[in-house]
Amino acid sequence: MAKAYDLLGYDAGLVTPTEAEALKKAGTALPPVFGVSAAAPSVTTIRAGGHSIGIVRFPIEPKAGEAIPEALAKATAQAAETLHGRVELVVGLSGWGMADEEAFLGAHPGAVDVLLGSGPGAGLAGITAGAGKTLWARSYTKGKTLNRLDLFTLPGAPDFVWKPKTDYKPDVVLLDDRIPSDPQVQQLF
Repeated sequence: MAKAYDLLGYDAGLVTPTEAEALKKAGTALPPVFGVSAAAPSVTTIRAGGHSIGIVRFPIEPKAGEAIPEALAKATAQAAETLHGRVELVVGLSGWGMADEEAFLGAHPGAVDVLLGSGPGAGLAGITAGAGKTLWARSYTKGKTLNRLDLFTLPGAPDFVWKPKTDYKPDVVLLDDRIPSDPQVQQLF
């Protein structure tokens, strides 16, 4: 699986410590652009599509199933703030689940420009949240779809809010027989 992810050309990723340990036990290295969620948020910058992108890897939940403590949410927002002004787009990667992500976006509008979420809760193709300052997409379960966000504009002005069709277009691609297999990935299995 790690080799398949490597071939897909991801620019960044996030796995839980449990997932990282499972890969390690299987003798598989984590793709180099993936990070492991830790007790504190982490940030990094990348170049993708000719643009500077800041990545905020949200920390792991201290206690599964309990609300994220406000101090941890605040630390995550502060980590994101270190990227604003240094990059063209700040992207958060979260495994907190829908309820905690929604609470974070409501309490910290504009902390991240795009939040790619996962964990418990529904999938989202791409909606605005946090007073329209964040574009929020969440993966759908069972790995049978691919979320795609086409961004036509990058935030810049302090009063920027995402506008559908003007600034972005969300899509969810069903991974069924109409999508051809990648020959390199197919050879792995």
